[in-house]
Amino acid sequence: MLKLDAPGKSFQSVISNHNYPDAEAEWNGTGPGWSWMWVPYPFNSQRVQGQFTRHVFKRNQTSRDDLRAFIGENLAENDRRWSKAAAAALRGVTAQEFVLICSNVWAFALFEVNSGSTAKSGTAFYNRWVGRVNADPEAPYMLMAAEKPVVMAMG
Repeated sequence: MLKLDAPGKSFQSVISNHNYPDAEAEWNGTGPGWSWMWVPYPFNSQRVQGQFTRHVFKRNQTSRDDLRAFIGENLAENDRRWSKAAAAALRGVTAQEFVLICSNVWAFALFEVNSGSTAKSGTAFYNRWVGRVNADPEAPYMLMAAEKPVVMAMG
């Protein structure tokens, strides 16, 4: 559960895989490779639910291009300004693994999928990001108050 009631508190927005299929056949591929996920309202104080693309791409760039297309098609419907800014932020990213935070509304993560794993391995990646953000008690507030998308390189 998130704790955003006072500066200096950490948030607990970890997610789990319990609502996703366990059978590999229901996922579009296994690692090694790359995949991405998105989390609506990552700083929500109730429940945070990650959504997975379910695809594992062999190349990082292919996964990145697919994420950019998703942002362009879906985020634009909600807010064109954030959609354009997020797409621009992605163009400048050189990190292999990263989290792209769009205020308190969206978080997108691109991550490596190890051999034999599915795209749901993004849960562990995202939860590591939560731990990293919690290391700086002011970070959640800075990320939510940012006027533009913020990219946090991981790895």
